Amino acid sequence: MMRKYLFVALVGVLSAAPLWAADKPADLVLVAGATGRTGQRVVEQLIAKHYRVRALVRDAAKAKAQLPATVEMSVGDVRTPSTLEPAMHGAKYVVSAIGASGMKPTPGNSYVEVDFQGNVNLVAAAKQAKVAQFVLVTSGGTANPAANPMEFMRPILSAKAKGEAALRASGVPYTIVRPGGLLDEAGGKTAVAFAGGDGPVGRIPRADVATVCVEALGRKSALSKSVSVVSGKGAWPNNWDKDFEAITADPR
Repeated sequence: MMRKYLFVALVGVLSAAPLWAADKPADLVLVAGATGRTGQRVVEQLIAKHYRVRALVRDAAKAKAQLPATVEMSVGDVRTPSTLEPAMHGAKYVVSAIGASGMKPTPGNSYVEVDFQGNVNLVAAAKQAKVAQFVLVTSGGTANPAANPMEFMRPILSAKAKGEAALRASGVPYTIVRPGGLLDEAGGKTAVAFAGGDGPVGRIPRADVATVCVEALGRKSALSKSVSVVSGKGAWPNNWDKDFEAITADPR
C-alpha cells in the first residue's frame, strides 16, 4: 500500500513539471534602431511572439512615446561603445536595424559612423556578452556597392557592406538580411522571395523584413547566411526553414 501511495505522489510531481517549465522567462532580444520605421515593426512582432524586448535608444522619453509600454529602455548610442555593455546584459539575441538617416546625414551621424562603425561597436559588445545570434538588417546591393547605377548609393552601400564584413569576421553567430526597396505598407500579402548574394531587384514592406528578422531567431538554418529578400509570388506564409536552408552559407 505504501508503494502505491509513493507512486501516486511521484506521478503528481512529474505531472506538475510543465507548470514549472511555463514559468521560464522568455528570451530577451535587444533591438538597436528600435524607433526607426523598420525597427518599430521588429519590436511589434517580437512582442507578438512573446519575446522580452529591450530597445537601445538615445532619447528614452521620445522612445516611450513611440514604443509599447512593455518594452525595456536602455539609453545608449552605437557610436559610444561604453554605453553598449549595459544594454547587452542578459540579452540572448540582438537585432540591428540602425542606419544613418537622409541622403546627407548630419556631422557625426554619417553612414560610416553609424552603418559601419556603429555596427562594429554593437558586434563587439555582443561578442563580449556571448549572445546566441546577431541579426543585421542592411540592404540589397551590398555584395557589390561599386556596381550600383546610382552614384549617391555607393558610399551608403559600402558602409553597410563593411558592417556586414565585421559581423562575419567576429565569430558571433549571425544572420544578415538584405532587403530590396522598403515600403511603408502592410505586410503578409505575398510570400517573401529569398536569394543569396544581392538577389533580384524588387521591393518589400518593412513589416515583411521585420518578419524575416524575427523568424531567423533561433533557427540553425538561418545561421552564417546573408539573405536578400523582396516581395515574391504566391501566398503567405513562407516555409521559413525551407527558405533559409535554400541559401548557401557565407564562405568562412
